[in-house]
Amino acid sequence: MSQPERRALDREILALAVPAFATLITEPLLTMADAAITGHISTTALAGLGAAAVVVNGAVGLCVFLAYGTTGQVARQLGAGQRRKALAVGLDGISLGLAVGVVLLAALEAAAGPVIGLFGVDAEVAAQAVAYLRVVAFGLPAALSMLAATGVLRGLQDTRTPLWVAIGVNLFNIALSLTLVFGLGLGIAGAALGTAVSQWAGASLLAGKVIRTARRERVAYRWNPGGVLLAARSGFWLFWRTVGLQAAVITTTWVAARLGRESLAAHQ
Repeated sequence: MSQPERRALDREILALAVPAFATLITEPLLTMADAAITGHISTTALAGLGAAAVVVNGAVGLCVFLAYGTTGQVARQLGAGQRRKALAVGLDGISLGLAVGVVLLAALEAAAGPVIGLFGVDAEVAAQAVAYLRVVAFGLPAALSMLAATGVLRGLQDTRTPLWVAIGVNLFNIALSLTLVFGLGLGIAGAALGTAVSQWAGASLLAGKVIRTARRERVAYRWNPGGVLLAARSGFWLFWRTVGLQAAVITTTWVAARLGRESLAAHQ
């Protein structure tokens, strides 16, 4: 390969990689915005967010296979000249993300109190954490659908759309959360609601684009998530890497919680 060809290839890879990276940090940025806003409510609220956020981020992080599995399957079909099949696989991935999100939503709504109780926080902090967790959990189906939809578009070599949506989601979350927390006085629940609504807005934009493209291509949709799950098997070690990272974060959060609300708030 000649030097000009190599440079052209590097530019092409960079054009795909930079927007893809930006979309991956959407969820952490949402939590950071919530922390910045909640920190102005009280130390207790920020400590509660610290316990709840690690649960939410852990759940989303463990579902990263939705993005990578969908990307691989869509790109493989696109490379084989099967664009309609690629879109069908993409719709399967989005549907799977929505289904997994609903299951996680139900689980957290039922077990929010016991889960937060594992951190050993006092009653006031626990109340703030549960209030945040039970509201923000309604955004999980959207968050996982966004992961899958991002994977679809990335497989179709469109990383710019997810990038702009990620930027828009974060800016919308900041504006909405500030309004709900301070304008309407909803406290930490307002920050959680702002995040959940922003996630649904982002999911609607990304999934909507995939669905519109599939309709233009006249793709007949029949739910078959097996292909995405099969592709996700290639990310087995990535899953365990994520487990290790999340275990480290959860452990440090647990230790900070045992030191008191001030330490937990500072840790967040």
